Amino acid sequence: MPYFPFTQTVQGNIVLASNEPTFINSMCKRASKSQVCGGPILIIHFIYTGLNARGGVPCVLNMALEEYYSENNLCYLEVVFDFGTHHKLCLWRSEAESLAAMISEDIFQQKIFYISIHSKVTCSDLFAGKEGDRSDVAVRPEEFMNYLFSGSLQPLLEESTT
Repeated sequence: MPYFPFTQTVQGNIVLASNEPTFINSMCKRASKSQVCGGPILIIHFIYTGLNARGGVPCVLNMALEEYYSENNLCYLEVVFDFGTHHKLCLWRSEAESLAAMISEDIFQQKIFYISIHSKVTCSDLFAGKEGDRSDVAVRPEEFMNYLFSGSLQPLLEESTT
């Protein structure tokens, strides 16, 4: 038996399902009363090195918002990270400072951060990188966030939507 999620009207009247499939041949349109925040938006997608994150939620969100925003009001950045060794962590910290300098926190009213990593969620740790060609390096979530948003990136995180 097929599942019909909408089987009653607001008034409680039963909606009879058709035995024939319904085909919709038109463009997808948004509701006439849709509202979008008009202020500048920054979307930063942090991606662990080597992870293929194409076509994910951050990309789809950016494509949906491009319809409403100009290039001056919507900024989408993909930032690749790896801090599996002390040397890589030092490199990341300098890159994070450069990123923070490039982004003025006063320009963007909305800040959205996405983090794409491959971790086992049930282990209570996050994958931070590889230690050379050897073992995986995992850190606690608090450490991970401190490493990822190190230095001048920290104020951006405090006023963002995560």
